[in-house]
Amino acid sequence: MRKKKLIISGVISLLIIIPLIFIKITVYPAPELPEIQIQNPQRETINSTTFRYKNNWLRKNKSGNWESYVEGTAYERGIALGLLHKELIQSQETAFVGEIEKLLPSRILRTVMQLGLGWFNRNLNKDIPEEYLQEIYGVSQSFSDEYSYVGPKFNRVLNYHAAHDIGHMVQNMNLVACTAVSQWDFESGESEMVLGRNFDFYFGDEFAKDKIVLFVNPSEGYDFVSVTWGGFSGVVSGMNEKGLTVTLNALPSEIPTKSSTPVSIIARDVIQYASTIEEAYAIISKYDVFVSESFTIASALDQTTAVIEKTPEKTAIHYPEGNQLIVANHFQSDEYKNSPLNLDHIRDSESMPRHDRMRELTADDTAISVENTLRYIRDQKGSNGKELGIGNPMAINQLLAHHAVIFEPAKGIAYISAAPFQENVFNAYDVRAIKAMENLDPIHSPEIDSLRLGQDPFYTSREFSNYEKYKILKENFKKDPTKSVSEKGFIEKWIATNPEYYEPYLLLADYYFGQKDFELAKTYYEQARSKAIPYLGISTHISENLAKIK
Repeated sequence: MRKKKLIISGVISLLIIIPLIFIKITVYPAPELPEIQIQNPQRETINSTTFRYKNNWLRKNKSGNWESYVEGTAYERGIALGLLHKELIQSQETAFVGEIEKLLPSRILRTVMQLGLGWFNRNLNKDIPEEYLQEIYGVSQSFSDEYSYVGPKFNRVLNYHAAHDIGHMVQNMNLVACTAVSQWDFESGESEMVLGRNFDFYFGDEFAKDKIVLFVNPSEGYDFVSVTWGGFSGVVSGMNEKGLTVTLNALPSEIPTKSSTPVSIIARDVIQYASTIEEAYAIISKYDVFVSESFTIASALDQTTAVIEKTPEKTAIHYPEGNQLIVANHFQSDEYKNSPLNLDHIRDSESMPRHDRMRELTADDTAISVENTLRYIRDQKGSNGKELGIGNPMAINQLLAHHAVIFEPAKGIAYISAAPFQENVFNAYDVRAIKAMENLDPIHSPEIDSLRLGQDPFYTSREFSNYEKYKILKENFKKDPTKSVSEKGFIEKWIATNPEYYEPYLLLADYYFGQKDFELAKTYYEQARSKAIPYLGISTHISENLAKIK
């Protein structure tokens, strides 16, 4: 009895002490702020989707994207971003926290995750330059008190900036899998340089709904455009006034032991302060990272594109032969391409199939154009045009992109997708005209209407409608598989919405295997195995369970 009481007492003590440790670990001090503080700033509401604060503004365009312009010093930009994007920030955090709760339904597990991340990110504020800390701190003032149980506002914002990196640590969540292609020709006729990319960072449909096309006129550095979301000061896809672009692609990583600078902050530093690949390399090299990442840099001044591969150990650069660079999620530099980690990743993942499919598509064309690049990043087929099923990670277009972009660095034009994914229109903007946007009436869009790219025909097709139904039926199955399969016609209806995709067969097979209905499990495993499977781990799982059934 005494032993039992001691155990209970110890557990209670831990429950009290651990949150205190968590708070002590993760409460970051405010950065040093300018002497002139901004007192009680207020935004002007022009209409329900248009707001202004000083010269800064936010508006929603007809395609559904938010467009925003901010200027000034770091802290001034942060205050402006927070005021203008307040509702977007709060809805984005709700979507983010909701997705975490979906992935980790257990409150205990979420608490453990908080403690782990709190310890892991305990020095995160020391790894971010003061300029961006000031901006993030300004933004954080507009975050909601609703999620104070997660942590103080400034803490939460800093930790959210590491979300892209944390996604690497949980590879089986499949949060990050992007594809990019750049082509250029400065020697024959009109100079052409086009880069297209899908940012396949998926954290639920709600998270991708309210994209912000952000135009930044900083007091120091270059003007730039970035595709972002509420409360995020990092960059994942952007281009500056000098015609330098940066896009991020995840690379295979070992499990880290502590955080360093989030890669989105490094990309932000590049887009604000680099005009050439050499300058970008120098900026990237000075940082430490805790996951491996590739920075694809297209440069109008250099008239070429390179991929800078950054690991916790060193920085490497890869220039392609010829006038084309394709980037997926594996290393290409001489320093890393033959490493065991990279070779294992190529064998086990869908990265190389996407890379090879892009090479096939570009090999069929002689013209470098925005229209061809748009076709590439919307492609859903496998090598040699093989049907993969809709939403397969082996496809360049997996129908889960937070956004897609096409950049013309030599012309200074950025094309940004409107939701959903890359299926809707792409709005076009002149990045060299950002300074003039301070005088723009925010009721009017800075978009260049004549350059807008049209919707993908697939977007209005029966196949797209079926895929929307497929996702709903999949969620219903995952919530209550027994109820779903007992519903008359459910299985046939579900499979009919996406018959070439391996996933419904696999989920059904695993369900029946768990129910010890081995005959049905065998049938569905064999059907799954006949489809295109993106991961070696899934193929191995199917083979092992079929062997057990035998």
